[in-house]
Amino acid sequence: MQKAQAIGCDNGLIGALGQMRKSLHAFFFTSLESKHQVVIMYFGRASDSLLMTSERMVVPGEVYTLEQLLNRLRERGDRWADELDDKHVMCTINGKNAALSGHVEAGNEICVYSRKSIFEP
Repeated sequence: MQKAQAIGCDNGLIGALGQMRKSLHAFFFTSLESKHQVVIMYFGRASDSLLMTSERMVVPGEVYTLEQLLNRLRERGDRWADELDDKHVMCTINGKNAALSGHVEAGNEICVYSRKSIFEP
């Protein structure tokens, strides 16, 4: 009987934490939208080469594509231009694979990956 009560308590705590996580997630992305920002997250080789794990970037209110966002990042210099080359960069927008023509809007989460291994030059 005590074990069943303990499990019920744990499930209630897990449910409450899940709700809190959802609320914080919604608050975070609503805040991004109001500031016309996106979150860019870098993974694997992209993260290692660019020495970044994530950042926020302001995007214009009008139609803005993933290609325009990547071009803006490439303007930072050699390392950025090499790593974000169209031949081996892969991106998702809000967890879905995205083409370069994909639309980027305030509040989106952009994930950047590389098709190249960390062992390739």
